[in-house]
Amino acid sequence: MLNLPLSLHSTSMIQNGGVATGQDKPSLTQLDESDKQTMLQSRGYSEMLKERTGHHLLLTAHRGTGPTSVFGSTFPERYLPENSLEAIKAAILQGADAIEIDIFKSRDGQVMVTHDDEIWRNAFQADRSGATLPDGESKASYLVGQKSVEELKAIPIGRNGETMPTLAEVMTLVNDANQTLTQYGKNPIILNIELKDETAVNELLNLLQDAAQATPLNNIVFCSFKHEALKELKHQAAERGMGGVNIAPGIKTADLFGKDNMNPDFSLKDPKAGYHALAMDNLRDLVEGNGFQGYDGILWDLREPIVDLAVSGGKAIHASTSDFRQYGDNRDFTHVLLELSKRVDTFFKCDNVDDARKVLLESSILLNGVGIQLMHKQTPDGEDCFYFYRPNDQQDISHILQTGASKPIAYSKLALK
Repeated sequence: MLNLPLSLHSTSMIQNGGVATGQDKPSLTQLDESDKQTMLQSRGYSEMLKERTGHHLLLTAHRGTGPTSVFGSTFPERYLPENSLEAIKAAILQGADAIEIDIFKSRDGQVMVTHDDEIWRNAFQADRSGATLPDGESKASYLVGQKSVEELKAIPIGRNGETMPTLAEVMTLVNDANQTLTQYGKNPIILNIELKDETAVNELLNLLQDAAQATPLNNIVFCSFKHEALKELKHQAAERGMGGVNIAPGIKTADLFGKDNMNPDFSLKDPKAGYHALAMDNLRDLVEGNGFQGYDGILWDLREPIVDLAVSGGKAIHASTSDFRQYGDNRDFTHVLLELSKRVDTFFKCDNVDDARKVLLESSILLNGVGIQLMHKQTPDGEDCFYFYRPNDQQDISHILQTGASKPIAYSKLALK
């Protein structure tokens, strides 16, 4: 095994430095030796978190290094475009346990990795409303499903010319990383595929069947809010003899709290509301009735009843967020995740693996303790600050699953203030 030294800032430059220029630009679907060292070192930090959570808390990189389409026609220069190979590779180097991506089918039947069918929602410098489109295009034509791979590859999604990848390219990159992880006795990266396009089931399974030897199905989790498409995926996979399909259907806020308690912006009219009377029965029928493996819920919506449901059925929970990067200023989310991981296998879909892991580790230490700790923080001015802390061992935060974590303002809205 490699002797990998620990450093608090080992991956701090990944977000900024993910794109190389000139003749030395590395392959986006392979890791070089330096990349492998960085990935293994980052996995060492993740092992610390796993050891403190009984190996039940895993970090899933949300669209690589987080959504960027939420910022509007452009996004801050320090971020890599969502669902790009560059962002996915950066997340791998940060030590992600899993990678979450979204898929649609192109006109010529290729599975593309993108969050939206509407190209203007992800094309760099595009009008996100779709009011202004390229010459000759309309809202009916400027769609992923209406373009070939070649046409899609000509549309930049980032300021450095990044383009929409195919699922085959992403799988090549993840498989390459997994070869090294396996060599060093580490768990492989799980690919979390969100099925956005219900017409892509056949093409998706064709690709996975062709790549079955390199991409075992037990290393893939499928999720979607399109529950009928997930049922069809499971049915078609069974007909092809593809066993071991892991599915975690997406659970909307309205599924839990009822449509009558929803505001137009999807927030709750009554933040203290509980789940509606039939919510758990409906979810049990959906997941256990279809032989699915877990629940994919929004972090701020998770309460005791869905945890009890997951425990009783032996299911995992995938806790997702949208546009949330303010980890250091919000500890509610860590309390929910640490409580979840005491009871069920939990996947946290985070927008920056490195930052989320640091705050989760720190919260775990502050709550449960390992004696007197030398803690490190950076001030807003970038100065290093060290202090000693003696925690109160085994603090009880179980109440957080009664009330849930408070939902923060979307990060892109904070950044624009």
